[in-house]
This record gives sequence, structure tokens and C-alpha cells, in this order.
Amino acid sequence: MAKKLLAAALAAALTLSLTACSGIIKSTDEFQKNMHQSDYYRLDKVCQTEDGYYILYGGSHAYFIDKETYQIALLCTKPECAHNDDTCNAEIYGGVLWETGGRLYYTNSTLLEERGKLVDHGERIYSVALDGTGQRVVQELEFEPSGSSTHVDPILHRGYVYFFYSGVLYRVPLGGKLKKRAQALWGEEIEGEKGSVQFYDSIPVGNKFTLWADGDTVYFMTNVMQPDGTYKDTLFAFDAAAAEKKGKKNSGDEPLVKQVWETPDAGTVGQWTQTGVSVTKWYIKDGAIYFYLSGGDYWRCDLSSGEYEKLADTHGKTPYGKAIFSDEYMCLLNAVPEDRSLPGFELAEGSRYDYLHLVGGDTFYIYSLDGQLLYELPLQAVYHRFDGIVNVEPVFCSDGGLFFVAEAETVIGGDATGQDNYSFMGGKKKYDYILCRADIETGDIKVITDWERT
Repeated sequence: MAKKLLAAALAAALTLSLTACSGIIKSTDEFQKNMHQSDYYRLDKVCQTEDGYYILYGGSHAYFIDKETYQIALLCTKPECAHNDDTCNAEIYGGVLWETGGRLYYTNSTLLEERGKLVDHGERIYSVALDGTGQRVVQELEFEPSGSSTHVDPILHRGYVYFFYSGVLYRVPLGGKLKKRAQALWGEEIEGEKGSVQFYDSIPVGNKFTLWADGDTVYFMTNVMQPDGTYKDTLFAFDAAAAEKKGKKNSGDEPLVKQVWETPDAGTVGQWTQTGVSVTKWYIKDGAIYFYLSGGDYWRCDLSSGEYEKLADTHGKTPYGKAIFSDEYMCLLNAVPEDRSLPGFELAEGSRYDYLHLVGGDTFYIYSLDGQLLYELPLQAVYHRFDGIVNVEPVFCSDGGLFFVAEAETVIGGDATGQDNYSFMGGKKKYDYILCRADIETGDIKVITDWERT
């Protein structure tokens, strides 16, 4: 995560409020699963409240969307604020976004000037009021700032922050002192010389971890090396209720965290040919993992029995696609591979096909979580209203609405033939990002806002 260097004058004014945590914050709020779905790098930090939604666009500015009107407002109430520097309440550089107890929480890694020196405090959780005022630090996330933090997005679930540091999974009560209250749940802590960082040496995993929570269980997905040298996304589970009931410590007699699932092979899920890799999109509810395979179909696996069930033949509707979930729906966009020359574009047979690089899409297929096709939402109205749309990205699904961003590309002053913003013929590409909400039942589409970048 990029580090933000505050202006010296502002840092001096904020030093007191940004150096002391505020104590443990009680919360019974559940992890917001449907807000944890976006893969869109421009708009992947969202959370919801009773009145609306908060988003961080581009990782630098916070906005509020009203649930009744779907009007959007910058999170700054300062009169005559130019909204272009660190004094703006809406300027928030966050790695993740939550709401609990009437306040917003986000992560950032910050350098501050203290007593004439730059001090690195590492990654921390900050909190602000719902109007952007009253910023303060509430939680440290690094035992050794600028150490080997994996910068995995932490989650908040029932008052605990779950996070990774040096490949070790920890939890700490929100606001609790890190070195006193953090509990290691998975991975091996290795003591080093004074000032050194921790390392992990548990199982051969990659550096990607995705945290999740559902009821009493906290999960994480990581990619584990197989005997043949390939990697498979593998799901692990921590039963928080059982661990607290038994009062167990991570003593090694019985692990707190257990493996419960891994990416299926083609022999399990039919024509899908990508083995040893990640599924396209997944969602966990009531002890089952629901997952969509781009180039395949929509499946569910019971995490207790290990039994698989195909929920929908989505390949019949669209061979490829981008999906997002909620507790009610699986929303599938009929996107296509960006490079159509790759093997497997016509038929999902090519092992070289990169399922992550999909573009376009003009129809959302809305399935119930159990796989019944409920609605088809055409996006032609958006394509007709805005010229040059080249891509659509689903963001989240909530309260009967599907939020997505349409990307439009136009050319100023020439023919854009280059690979970046400037063409070889002197033209310049202009990009517009249009945030929309589609009503799932009626199909009505409302444009919420748009951003422009040249």
C-alpha cells in the first residue's frame, strides 16, 4: 500500500490524535460479505449502513450514496473546501473500508513527522465519523512497522479484527493493544534477533490471502503449492465459538484452523479445464461455498461433507463472465476474453486461457443463490446513452440493486492506436467511469455519478 506523507504542519497538529489508540471498541456487527465482492481496482472499497453506502473511489476520496435517492455526495462538510489537499475530510487513503458503531474504519500505512524525524508507524486502522470528521487511530496492525506485513485486507467480525502479518493469521479485539491482545491462530511464529521481523514456515503458500467470515466461522483462502509445483486456492476455517468455549490456545495439540476445501479438478466440475488455479468468484454462506467458474458453470460444495452440486448451467448462457454474490443472488455478466486469439476462446478447452482478463458485457444474468435463473438485465440503455463503452465491472449487490461501473473510452484530437493514453497518431484517450445501479426486479438503471480522466 502506498504510504502517505502528511504535510509537516498538519502532522504536527495531528500528532497527538494519531499516536494513541482509543481502547477496545465493542461491536457485534457481522462481516459485510456482499461488500467484499468487488475485484474492480478503481472501486473495491465499499461498505453499507442503514441509510446508504460509503465508497472510496480510486483509494483517495470517500463518498456517500443515499439509499432512498441514490444521490452521491463527497464526504466533506467543510464550507469552501477545495477538496484537493489533506485538509479535506473526504481525502481518505484507505486499503479497506468498514462501518460499525456509527463510524467508518479504514486502513492505511503512514509516515509522520515527529520531533523533526519521519516515523513509520506501519499499517494501522483509522476511524472517522460518518461525516468525515474526528479522524483517529484505533488499531496497530504491524508488530514491526515496515516489516514483512503481507498487506492483506483485514476484516472486522463481531468485534475482532482478523489480519495477516508475516504469513501468520492473528486476531485482536478492535482497539486492543497489538502486542498484548493479538492471538496467533495459524502459521508459525519464529523469534529472531531484536529488531528483526517475523517469518512464517508452516506450509508452502503464496503471498495472497483473502479473509472471510460467516456466523461463528472465520475463513481464509490462500494458494497452496501442490506436489507437481502448481498452486491451488485452498480454504481454511477457524471456529471462533468452539475455540472460545474450550478456551484453547494454539498449543499444537489440535489446530485452531483446519483446511476445509480446495479448488476442484476438472474431473469434479465437468468441462472446466483450469486445474491448479483459482475459481473465478466464490461466496460462503451457512457452511457451504458457492463458486462460479468462468469457462464452466455455477457450483456449490458442502464444506462438511465435501459433496458438490452443480447449481446452474451458466455456460449455456455465457461461456465466460464476471460474477458477484449476495446472500440472495449470484449476478453474472457476459464478459468475454480481452484477447480472443487465445486458445479456448471459442470453446472452453484451452489451458492457456487467462480467465481474469475479461472485458465488455451487455447483459447481467441474475440467479438465486441456489441457482434458479430469475432475471436478465440488459445494459443496452447504458451503451446507447454513453459513447465508447468498452468494459463493465460489477461492484456490489445490495437491497435489490446491482451496482456496476461502465468504462467509456473516447479519443481527443486524433486516432488512438497506442497501448497507453497517447496514440502514435497524436490522439489522446479520454476515459469516463460511470457508476450505475440496476434494479434487479424491474431492470431500471439509474446513473449515480461519473468520473473523468484524461
